[in-house]
Amino acid sequence: MHHAPPAQEVLLRLEGPRLLYPDGTVCAELGDDHTWRTADGLPTRSVTVESPKVHAHVDPGARSRAQRESDRAWLEQAVEVIAALASSQAELSSDDVWSVIGMPPREPRMVGNAMARAQRAGHIEPTDRDQQSRRTINHGRPVRIWRSLRYGQQQLGGLQATSTSTEEDTQ
Repeated sequence: MHHAPPAQEVLLRLEGPRLLYPDGTVCAELGDDHTWRTADGLPTRSVTVESPKVHAHVDPGARSRAQRESDRAWLEQAVEVIAALASSQAELSSDDVWSVIGMPPREPRMVGNAMARAQRAGHIEPTDRDQQSRRTINHGRPVRIWRSLRYGQQQLGGLQATSTSTEEDTQ
């Protein structure tokens, strides 16, 4: 059994012998000779009607607010990722963030913003060193190396404890 593809819905009205567009203008009319004629009076056996093009209208202010909220949520998640990286390694770069971030940012430069926020939150600090980027999209440009301020620390009941050894511990 052959099924025709689903047609897009177009509203046409039948009014007696006339086929009308949604705006009320004549699309075709059935003549006394039982021949369908276009609005121009030409005989026709079929009528082609373009499907209306539907475009969502989004208020520019609403779009801007949605993008800001999305960016804010992404930055929060990225800072959490950076904090986790800083807990597990002594140094990191934006390449490390890119390699583990689940959802990429709307704008790639937001990774730098996330690094700066992680610095302000006390997770990392910049070094005066950089390394060649491992990401092919960066074409080997240098990326900053950041020092972890959390590496070697462990969480104890909501408190942070630094793992250090003293001479007394080793004797």
